[in-house]
Amino acid sequence: MHTPGLAITRRHTYADLFERFNVISSLLYEGVQGTGHLVLVDPDNKAIDYALRLKEPVPFRQPRWARKILQMAAADIALIADSERIYGLGRLRADHDPSAQDAFTIDFLDHYHWEVRCGTQVLLRSRYGEPKLPQELISRERFIVNYARLFPESSSDDHERLWVLFNVAIEQDHGSMIVVAADATDEALRLTQQGTGIEPVLMTSDLLQRVSGIDGTILLDPHGVCHAVGVILDGVATVDCTPSRGSRFNSGLRYISINDTRRLAIVVSDDHTVDLIPLLPPQIARTDMETNVSAPERATLDNYHKPRNWLENHRFYLNSEQCEIVNSALDRIEALPRDVGEIVITTTRFKPDPRMDDSYLLPMSERDEHP
Repeated sequence: MHTPGLAITRRHTYADLFERFNVISSLLYEGVQGTGHLVLVDPDNKAIDYALRLKEPVPFRQPRWARKILQMAAADIALIADSERIYGLGRLRADHDPSAQDAFTIDFLDHYHWEVRCGTQVLLRSRYGEPKLPQELISRERFIVNYARLFPESSSDDHERLWVLFNVAIEQDHGSMIVVAADATDEALRLTQQGTGIEPVLMTSDLLQRVSGIDGTILLDPHGVCHAVGVILDGVATVDCTPSRGSRFNSGLRYISINDTRRLAIVVSDDHTVDLIPLLPPQIARTDMETNVSAPERATLDNYHKPRNWLENHRFYLNSEQCEIVNSALDRIEALPRDVGEIVITTTRFKPDPRMDDSYLLPMSERDEHP
């Protein structure tokens, strides 16, 4: 967060921008959380079009005043500021080249939630004071493999279509939810009083942008055909539901958990959090599993750490027989004589996961390149 301050000024300056933006994002104005945009830039940069310029810039060291000014920043206009002061309201010109790295945008997304970007590239996200580097939400290959395993009747064209729709959904400024269901035709009929039924139509990017503007879920079949929009989902609360997530996430989780029918929810929350429900654990090679299950049987206190760590990270995949083998080996290893003061890590014993089956294991000749 020192980089933007150094990049936009003609003189050396030090400002704890991370702390300043955390404070501003944490403040309410007349009970309203702060959302809006701020452009960090040299206030005299020719790429700025001012809509309003303050006679006296507002210093960041007065965060309540800065938060009050933020209230004027709407979706199409931003605060213009350098590392020390806010100079007014304006916007970056459309022809501004982000590669110049002379302007950075701070998006205040929600209470205590903001991100910094250069152009469209997000550089950092902060939520409740915890900074994170942006990561790819899910790779194209992981998405398609997950989709194909959930809907084996789908084709490669279907996979590509849903990958495009997924990206359209996450790039929008508002939250939305898409549910793909093997029983979409029947569900559209069952939920007809809780949504808007339509004549089945192949979903496109343009159509998705239009229909996602209303509340409710978009219901597709595995081939990307839309059967209903604005659907209010039903379902029973599960142990995985959590008050720390919004109603959209919990609604999708409840609906997917109703029964064993193959369904997938793409949940885009208003705070830009994206979830796939379910995101199946990736497939792994049988040979990897067999090698690491058998390794502790002949290991000692000096060399068991590598297979033990691998197994710790792959608990989901062990069946009951493999759990017994590993647990027996751990019992033996942890009972071995040790030097006085030597530290030994005690491992929680393994137990099979009821969700695990052979579909999570690749044939002997294949390797999973994306664990």
